[in-house]
Amino acid sequence: MVRIYTDTNVLRYFGTAFAEASLPDDLQMQLLLSPLTLMELISQLGTDGAAEAFAAVQALPRVHNAGATGMLPWSDDLFRICLFNLPPSKDTITPALNKAVIKILNAANAEDLSDDGKELRALLDAGKDEAAKNFSAVLNSWRSEGGLAEENHRAIFARSIARRARFDEAKVDVDFVVKNLNALYVFEKHRMEVGAQNQDYNVDKHSNDVYDAELLIYLADSTLHLLTGDKGFRRVEKSSQASRVHLADAACLKDPECATKTIRSIVEAAGAMA
Repeated sequence: MVRIYTDTNVLRYFGTAFAEASLPDDLQMQLLLSPLTLMELISQLGTDGAAEAFAAVQALPRVHNAGATGMLPWSDDLFRICLFNLPPSKDTITPALNKAVIKILNAANAEDLSDDGKELRALLDAGKDEAAKNFSAVLNSWRSEGGLAEENHRAIFARSIARRARFDEAKVDVDFVVKNLNALYVFEKHRMEVGAQNQDYNVDKHSNDVYDAELLIYLADSTLHLLTGDKGFRRVEKSSQASRVHLADAACLKDPECATKTIRSIVEAAGAMA
């Protein structure tokens, strides 16, 4: 089965498109949620965009299968499952997110959830800041010592994935990891090269790249397709997984007929290629 997941902005667009309409049942079964995407959406209840975030969560039962809304595993667990044939860690994230969504669905308005959103926002911002600091440190090393040979760059990338999955780095199959995470590899390498070539590159201003990179991880599962309106994902157009990253206009995804047609076209095209 072809399955589609989205970024946070697409969920917000669907909040407009399916404020009253519903996605056809057969397509609802094709949609999955990324935990980080849902966390980011909920965190926006503590921002100026709270009304749109609230509407997006309210629309979830009309877009995703209400009886069995599929939640993707946390990224580190996806590595364990798809790349290293290891069992996932105990899932504490899905139950917590399900509880949060139910609370929002039962809420009267976005204002009542502001504190919850701010709390989650602070948590995500702390994680994003930490990732930005780590990237900045690697970038500074790249600038001072020069870029790595391709072979070394691939090896470092593969070992970092193994480390996140708690797999023995000495036993990692570099080619296998880079092949199955090719979009992520291309994205991160491009990000590093741009930063190294531009001395004025501001890591903090590009901190949302952390979220984009996390979404590309799921392409390690060959049945998954990413639907996004973010043109920044064009950075992976030379990746072997580029055909499973689908860009659509925001205006289309805010319209129920156009959004439905877009999702169905992804499903049908992928099915024809299978």
